[in-house]
Amino acid sequence: MLNQVCVLTIKVKDMEEGVDFYTNILDFKVAQRYGDTIIRLEHNGVPLILEKTAKQDTTTSTKVLLGIQSQNIQGDFQRLQEKGVSILSSKPLPCPPGFYFVIEDYSGNQLEIVEYVDQEMEE
Repeated sequence: MLNQVCVLTIKVKDMEEGVDFYTNILDFKVAQRYGDTIIRLEHNGVPLILEKTAKQDTTTSTKVLLGIQSQNIQGDFQRLQEKGVSILSSKPLPCPPGFYFVIEDYSGNQLEIVEYVDQEMEE
C-alpha cells in the first residue's frame, strides 16, 4: 500500500551551501553522507535528503520531491503502470538506500516511490 510518506528530497545546486543552510540556519544535523551528491539530514520524523543537481535532472523537474514508501517496488511499479499512471522511467532505478521510480499525478506533480534496502534509512 502506497500511503506512507517516507522522505522529502530537496535538490540543491551547491551541496556545501545546502548543508550550511540546513545545518547552520535551520539546525538540522548531518546523519549520513552517500558520497558527494546525497546527504541525509536528521529531522524529527521524515528524513530530509539533500541531493546535488548540477543541471535540470532528467528524471524529475521539481526541486522538492515527496517520497512515498513501497514494500514491493516491482509490484507497485507494475500496478501503477497497469493503472495508466505516468511513470518517468522504464523500471525502478537504484539509489543509495534501495530503489525508486518517479510518477506524475494528474496535475504534473512528481512523487517518488521508494523501497529501502538499507534498514538504517527507514525511520
